Amino acid sequence: MGKAQPVELPSIHFPTKNSAKEFFQKMLNRYKDKEEINQEDHILLYELLLRHPDASDKIGVGVKRFFRDQSPDHPTSCFHVEREDGQLTDFSYLECISSVKPTLEQYFYRACRQSVSEILTAKKNNLFGQGTVKCCKTNEVVTKENSEYRHTTPKFSKIVNDFKRELNRPINKEMFYEDADLQYTTRFSDNEIEKMFIAFHKKMANLDLFKKFER
Repeated sequence: MGKAQPVELPSIHFPTKNSAKEFFQKMLNRYKDKEEINQEDHILLYELLLRHPDASDKIGVGVKRFFRDQSPDHPTSCFHVEREDGQLTDFSYLECISSVKPTLEQYFYRACRQSVSEILTAKKNNLFGQGTVKCCKTNEVVTKENSEYRHTTPKFSKIVNDFKRELNRPINKEMFYEDADLQYTTRFSDNEIEKMFIAFHKKMANLDLFKKFER
């Protein structure tokens, strides 16, 4: 019997590919055709889409939104992307999950996320150091454990995509190095690029505190 293959996204870990398939199938079934995917699920779908063998083509100029719909080429409903330029395309979550080799899009996104992760954690801790903290959406009192400090507008994926265009250089594997596990953590090997993204993110990002799983 073959060893179970985990699926590791920046925001969630699945111990097996089957558990990932079940998760995203349930997500798809929560929506009706033409219905837009909510913010929380959008984040996970984007991270999944980065695993697609043709991720760069699917993402194009950037993802504006995800929605469920039927495709002329398939008898069943699936996830669709509306790009920032208004063009539409569909994609298979099964194809994304089956992917083994990380894409350059995936490396770039992970490296950007890693560049600011400690900064965002420090900002979240600082919020809780100032007293009672409430969810910006529900006004409920939250704790560090049941809350998340996340991007509002623009989405983090858009910030990454805009930075990539501003960087204006070909993305290749040499731009990154990974830690010892060679799987979960990716950083820019060029410190200058990392500093540039941190500055770009600081200029563009808007974040707020949400209760976990609040849609």
